[in-house]
Amino acid sequence: MPSKIYVYTLNDVNNLTSGWILGNETALNTGSPFHNGFTVALKSMLAIVASEDDTNVEIFDLTTSNRISQDHLSGMGKLLVLLDNGTHFKVVSDKMVSVMLLNYQQNPPDNVQEGPLPHTFYPSINGLYVDKEFVLMASEQTATIPNTLYTILAIERSTVTVTDDEGNQNSYVLDANFYKYLMFEPFRVYRIESTGNIMVQSGIILSALGGANYRNSYPVPSAEGGFVGKFFFARSDNDWYAGMDYGYLALASEDTQVKVFDLDSKQVINDLSVQGGSGVWFKPSANTIAVQSDKPITLTFINNGTIQQNPIKYGVGVMFVSIQPTEDTMIYLPTAAYIEAYFFANEATQLTIDGYTQTIQADSSILYTLPGIHMVSSDANVVLQIDFWSNEPEYQGLWFTGAAIPCIETMDAVPTVTLAPIEGFPMMYVVIGAAVAGVAAIVGIVVMRRHGGKPN
Repeated sequence: MPSKIYVYTLNDVNNLTSGWILGNETALNTGSPFHNGFTVALKSMLAIVASEDDTNVEIFDLTTSNRISQDHLSGMGKLLVLLDNGTHFKVVSDKMVSVMLLNYQQNPPDNVQEGPLPHTFYPSINGLYVDKEFVLMASEQTATIPNTLYTILAIERSTVTVTDDEGNQNSYVLDANFYKYLMFEPFRVYRIESTGNIMVQSGIILSALGGANYRNSYPVPSAEGGFVGKFFFARSDNDWYAGMDYGYLALASEDTQVKVFDLDSKQVINDLSVQGGSGVWFKPSANTIAVQSDKPITLTFINNGTIQQNPIKYGVGVMFVSIQPTEDTMIYLPTAAYIEAYFFANEATQLTIDGYTQTIQADSSILYTLPGIHMVSSDANVVLQIDFWSNEPEYQGLWFTGAAIPCIETMDAVPTVTLAPIEGFPMMYVVIGAAVAGVAAIVGIVVMRRHGGKPN
């Protein structure tokens, strides 16, 4: 849980020398409630949703091992818990749950109209980012462009059925390598079922919401499973700000070629060379993209932390990345920002960063703050939480929206999915794996229930 949840804005958003004050709702437009008109939060919300009936959930403080909350949930039932800033926690359940961290400081009223819009990809009921069934709680802010805040990305030809928590249904047919934009209602639960493999993303890069969304960063999971791969799908934009230090970043441990496709035209719009141990930034002009590489890469939409005027925008992020055992993972920690990168483990784990190895004890974390590109590997599953915020002014805080948190026990599962060829790059191959069912989800760290109900 971030520890400094507030933001300072300029007296005059068009003048960087006008002085800094605590920000207000008009300046930020993020969908989060405010206290006494100022953006200072003492808590954030943990939203836990069950995919099956008879699901038992517990939340523990990792520092004290004390149980914070517990509940028994039915299928599509939710547990909303407000946690103090800076809390390191673990969610334990006996069946699969989805877990989301939201910058929201109260129980939502019955007539709630909006919430903070997470910029994130959602794990499925099996803990995979590519799958055929997802259960999630929506949170979105009022949009001037309708039906744009959630995206279904079809990896295979699919009939997708969306059912809300009152039983209302809608269905859509999507071709492979295409997408569908949707709008949901905040704090409602949805089950998304598909005949083919899909991915689910929320958040936009468009400036439809006053440009606020440029501030939020997120990692892009691979269509092959995990966050390291050769095939990715994601939202994009047709109107990038030229002077802002943000965009997509492809990182590679080996020399590789990266092609970026417009999913509307199915044509290559960027052809990039990435040198091993480095990365390439790009701003693809398209609504939605596919990214394909010769060698494994990681892909992140990221703002480097800088501030831009006219209108004012801040680079921030709360991002969760899975580090799989024996797999080299390239990560980037923004260089114009304050960094808090926490590596969480649920068993004793050897973590190696840039050739230096250290031990993470079970149910604990280590903090890393060095900006730049890093090579990370481990001998067990690790959840990496990257919090960053602008270093201007020096007393700035982190005002984020939200993010889904992966399950640490399923992050090394491999989906069974057929990747269809994209026109102009005739390549087809199959990733064969087994989806893991019946496991639990984690936030900060999420694990299956152990006897005794407490962390080891």
